[in-house]
Amino acid sequence: MHQRVHDRYSPRSTVQVINSLNGRAVGVLVNISREGFMIVSEGEHPSPGTIHQLQLIDHNSGDPDITLGATCLWLDEANASDSYWSGFQIIDISAKDREMLDNYIHSLGASSSDA
Repeated sequence: MHQRVHDRYSPRSTVQVINSLNGRAVGVLVNISREGFMIVSEGEHPSPGTIHQLQLIDHNSGDPDITLGATCLWLDEANASDSYWSGFQIIDISAKDREMLDNYIHSLGASSSDA
């Protein structure tokens, strides 16, 4: 049985996943770990094997504001019509964005242990 190396956490608010190259929304963050994340998207969706330059941001709070490169590993249809789940592996991230990602994940882990 496959066991994850890093725990995954769900965001506390809506975090948009934006294509950094054209500014278009790719989807909404469902969960995240230090090495990857899952999104849900409607209509246009990433294809497995494609590489993306993405920004993760909550437009209400501005947090987190993380830019990274990721490859889409898989895609599944969701229950809702024309909606899709996609899994990504982080393949490129700056030291500054890695620190912000680690702090964001730590804050999600701390809030989930408070519940």
